[in-house]
Amino acid sequence: MDLKERTNEIMKIFVKLKELNLGIMGFEEFDEFRKICNDFIRNGKYVQGNIKVIGTKRIICYDFSEEVHCMLKYDKTV
Repeated sequence: MDLKERTNEIMKIFVKLKELNLGIMGFEEFDEFRKICNDFIRNGKYVQGNIKVIGTKRIICYDFSEEVHCMLKYDKTV
């Protein structure tokens, strides 16, 4: 996956998150996720993980490799 493809796939995630209007954009954890996305776009190194967005009952689950996967999980304990 080249730089343009990585950028396009990551942009799809941010567009979808904005459309969902869940109010997570202002959280520090979301800023961390944005940094991970930007690093992936720049260097293309595979990365995966989960980020708990404290106070929102959401976990950002991501897997960036040959394909880009991201989802928000609901967890009432977060």
